Amino acid sequence: MAEGKRGPFAGVKTFYSPGDVISIRDKETGLFPPLNLPVRHYDIDGRPYVLLTPEDRVKNPNLVRARDSDVLVATYPRNGTGLTLNLVVEIHKAHNPNLPSDHPFFNQRPKDQTPWIHNKFHSEADIENMPSPRAFKTHNYYEHLGTFQPGQIKIIHVFRNPKDVVCSHFYHMTKLPPGLFDYRGSFEEAVEHFLDGGFETGCFWRFNREYLENKDGHEILHLHYEELTLRKEEGVRKINSFLGYPDLDKDQMEGVVRATTLDYDNLRSYQVGKPGKGVEMMTKGQRERFDERSRKEFEEFEGVPESYFSDDLYVGQMNR
Repeated sequence: MAEGKRGPFAGVKTFYSPGDVISIRDKETGLFPPLNLPVRHYDIDGRPYVLLTPEDRVKNPNLVRARDSDVLVATYPRNGTGLTLNLVVEIHKAHNPNLPSDHPFFNQRPKDQTPWIHNKFHSEADIENMPSPRAFKTHNYYEHLGTFQPGQIKIIHVFRNPKDVVCSHFYHMTKLPPGLFDYRGSFEEAVEHFLDGGFETGCFWRFNREYLENKDGHEILHLHYEELTLRKEEGVRKINSFLGYPDLDKDQMEGVVRATTLDYDNLRSYQVGKPGKGVEMMTKGQRERFDERSRKEFEEFEGVPESYFSDDLYVGQMNR
């Protein structure tokens, strides 16, 4: 593949690991083996993973030696990972004004500031040598959190209205360098794929159900993207409390909000940050099918917004 020139993969020459068998798109179905998805992927225990996270990273139990102050942000891709990490960083900085200027939290490169620990481009030594406090991200399925035992690390799980996720994912797949996804379909086809089996991380609903069920009893804060954007102070308070800090004062809160507010008019071409994008890109019929699926998968869990089940509430949320 061509070398990435811009965005999060600048300088990356290949997304493959040594020894990888490069899958070829099936000519009849247009899907990639082994799990018959519209994008390239690894199959790890029947769960799809992006090519950046090979099995020896996903299932490495010794990847990180956890510290009491560590925070892991766990998300299905395009669910507010970067925003949540930025909030964690700014909250830490608000309570620790004497952090040294060379602390990773002051690094302008997100991959160095808050590493994606299961990404093959991060070495174990680099992660181990990071000073505390540390914040990481993962797109691992709950089943593959074996790097951490319950109680070892605080986990923030963020999920987003799937009507916005499919829109963001479509831009993400079609705007990034070739070789990682190789998605060739239309947006209408992406909607059907999302409802069927998903993309490089598989089924959105399956992924998030596992975290919401939390069968192993990890220390998890569940947040939804809308409370980090439409009601940001509410989300900030929840994260702040989860990290064990005293309440932020007015100036601290304003500083955290200001430092983490997205400029929606100047996002990169592969970003769709604003809630409600599905109103523009999806038909009412498509959105209602998503509502029906979300109701079936999520209605039993507390804290899932009603806008995930109701198109009227979804459309109206931006006017509140």
